[in-house]
Amino acid sequence: MKGANTTVRFRLTLLLASLVVASGAILLGSAFLFARSTIGGVSFQFSGTFISGTGGRGARSGRQSSIFIHKAIHHTDFVILVQYGLLLAVLVVCASLAAWFIAGRMLRPLQTITETTRRITSEDLHERLSLSGRSDELKELGDTIDSMLGRLEASFDDQRLFAANAAHELRTPLALMGAELDLLLTGQEPSITEVREIATKLRQSVDASERLIERLLTLARGSISQNDQVVTLIDELFRVRLALIANAADQQDIEVRATLCEAFVRGDPWLLGELIDNLLDNALKYNSPGGWISVETRATETEVTLEVANSGSHVKNEDLAQLVQPFRRAGQPRVGRSSGLGLSIVRTVVQAHDGQLSLSALDDGGIVVRATFPIGATL
Repeated sequence: MKGANTTVRFRLTLLLASLVVASGAILLGSAFLFARSTIGGVSFQFSGTFISGTGGRGARSGRQSSIFIHKAIHHTDFVILVQYGLLLAVLVVCASLAAWFIAGRMLRPLQTITETTRRITSEDLHERLSLSGRSDELKELGDTIDSMLGRLEASFDDQRLFAANAAHELRTPLALMGAELDLLLTGQEPSITEVREIATKLRQSVDASERLIERLLTLARGSISQNDQVVTLIDELFRVRLALIANAADQQDIEVRATLCEAFVRGDPWLLGELIDNLLDNALKYNSPGGWISVETRATETEVTLEVANSGSHVKNEDLAQLVQPFRRAGQPRVGRSSGLGLSIVRTVVQAHDGQLSLSALDDGGIVVRATFPIGATL
């Protein structure tokens, strides 16, 4: 990188010095031509006046004087050329030194950017360039890199938190399975009933681990290939999922209201199904007895919108952004049986389909989750 900076400095120096020297050469050449023209004209007038004033008797003397004048002119031209050549050489040296210094000053912020970015690693992403001085292209570049480092730092922090929470979530069912197996191996010979009970618990732990791993894979996937994109009738997906949660809603005395207009989305049907499952699952899980769930799909010429709203506890507006973070619930770490991945998966699926996700809190409690897909993602 140092060599690259030197090369850029050399090229910039060569360009600046060439411009100055070329301008100086043009000025000196023009001055020489003007001076030579002036001297030649004066000498011609002087020679003509001298010859005509001496008459025929002094013709030879006049010719000698004319030769002397021409020699003097040539000598003067030579002296001027030498002097101008020396001036041009001095100009080349001075222009090169000045251009080298100016190029160094201009590229100093670039050197700072290079050295700092080379020094920054994933362990010290908090460091910033913080370039000072006037606002120009190099300072704008430094500010852009600072902004990128901020996003990288936040992304790395999220990844570390996600990995730690995922490890914790996977450790819990594994610990339960290990405890059940230890009890089975170290205790007295169990009866058939006890074996079945232990097997049932192990099966539940395995199922919980599989569900968690599937959710983690959904988050890690984050994108879809062209081969997986098909035209999907999103309102039909909602109808199927609403039929599946009907019994659970009745048991919690939750009213389900649906306004489903025909809406096509081009994407991965499995991921879109995961999106709807997580939206409805969250709407049920964080609702209040005797509450309600409202589902709506609508389509325009430019976008398709999916909206799920539900009653529930009051959520602060400042906590809404935390709801889409993994293992978070209303700004607090995940508690209870919930893995805290529902809305994180929703956000990932929406982003994979080039959509936009927005959350808003209701005055009476509960939230509204709205996913909007652009016309480019639709049929």
